[in-house]
Amino acid sequence: MDTNEFAPEQDRRPHTQLDRHFTAAGNVYRITASGTGDDPITLTLTGWGPDGETVSEISGGISPHDLPDVTQALTSTLTGLSALRNQRKAARPAEEKPKRYPNRGARWSPEDDERLVARYRAGAGERALMEEFGRSRGGIRARLESLGELAPDGPTTYGQGAASEERSATEAVS
Repeated sequence: MDTNEFAPEQDRRPHTQLDRHFTAAGNVYRITASGTGDDPITLTLTGWGPDGETVSEISGGISPHDLPDVTQALTSTLTGLSALRNQRKAARPAEEKPKRYPNRGARWSPEDDERLVARYRAGAGERALMEEFGRSRGGIRARLESLGELAPDGPTTYGQGAASEERSATEAVS
């Protein structure tokens, strides 16, 4: 036996032992913590979904001397994250889902390319093109760049397309 170890029956160091269970949103959670004396406290949080799959898992060691500060930091961090999540939920109506672009990731057809260039040159704005093609702002911009209509290092928004730029130049001359 190592001189730094105590036989279990002779170990008189203070022990910390915690084992808690709770249920949240249909998931079952277990928190365990254990430690002795000045050794780091071992902390584990595990959560399981209704089908038994692991949905959350956090584990690590915390110095007993740092426990009050670490507890305060974790509490304030998790409280802040919870508040941000609740703000986002409250910002959109319950029935409304986040906007998805139906053609996200789909290949562009040659007809779509022709129509995109024509609509862009005719002065269609970002939002109109996003709605019409069912793609994100980044998807529209990337396609216009690959078709040579926008410079890759150009401005992050492209306004009303090439036609409006030509109109603005003509108006400035008049």
